[in-house]
Amino acid sequence: MRSFQRALTTVLATFYCVVVNHAAYASTFQVAPGYDLFQTGSGTMFTGLGNLMGVPEGTYNFGGSIGVQNTGLTDTIIQRTTAATSGSPTVQLIVDSLQLETVAPVSFLGGPFGNYFVTLQPASAAGGPLSTGTLTVSWDGTGLAGTFSSTLDVFFDIHFGALNGPVVYSSNLVLSQTGAAWSDLPPAGVVLINGANQFLSGTFGDPTQDFWPGIFMESQGSDVHAVMPSTPEPTTAVLLGLGLAGIAAARRAA
Repeated sequence: MRSFQRALTTVLATFYCVVVNHAAYASTFQVAPGYDLFQTGSGTMFTGLGNLMGVPEGTYNFGGSIGVQNTGLTDTIIQRTTAATSGSPTVQLIVDSLQLETVAPVSFLGGPFGNYFVTLQPASAAGGPLSTGTLTVSWDGTGLAGTFSSTLDVFFDIHFGALNGPVVYSSNLVLSQTGAAWSDLPPAGVVLINGANQFLSGTFGDPTQDFWPGIFMESQGSDVHAVMPSTPEPTTAVLLGLGLAGIAAARRAA
């Protein structure tokens, strides 16, 4: 009888530890601060200026130890300023970059026929307000994936002829979406920058605090910004593919 009681006590203690440890683990679900690098997809429209495509940044200075990095086809950069946790899932966002262009020449608001460009209003003493927003993260049972909701108040200028051309229109859009999916693992073939959007836990090879949305769109009425994780420039992607193919061939030869 005493042997049975000792065994039962051991089982209950083990069960208690598992439950407590699981609860402790669940309370530490986290997405670290970092950057989302997006390229714009088809269907994007700002204040009636439709059929917009992205204009790649090329490089971006993330500051600190990350510095200037090649960002491939990135035309939109969103910064998560703090960590999202299961206890505090909503964080502030800053829109650091936005560069769009009409796919073909158009006439906008009765203006001249040509290409029009969309950029953020300059958030400086000489310009407009900062474009900001919020991100609210939810986790599935693993703590490594889930869904998110986001809202961005984007203050933008529309230029004629070039990214730095004359401003013909200025406004803002409050773009939002609910229920888009995310994972801690990046989609295949995207731009990876350690410390910016990859291995944000601070440990190389540990993606558990990374945040990778898929393809989604934010909207306000008929105005839409469709985005997806950015890919490298085609030449870079080809070279990367050749490099990986060479490594695979070397392994087979060995």
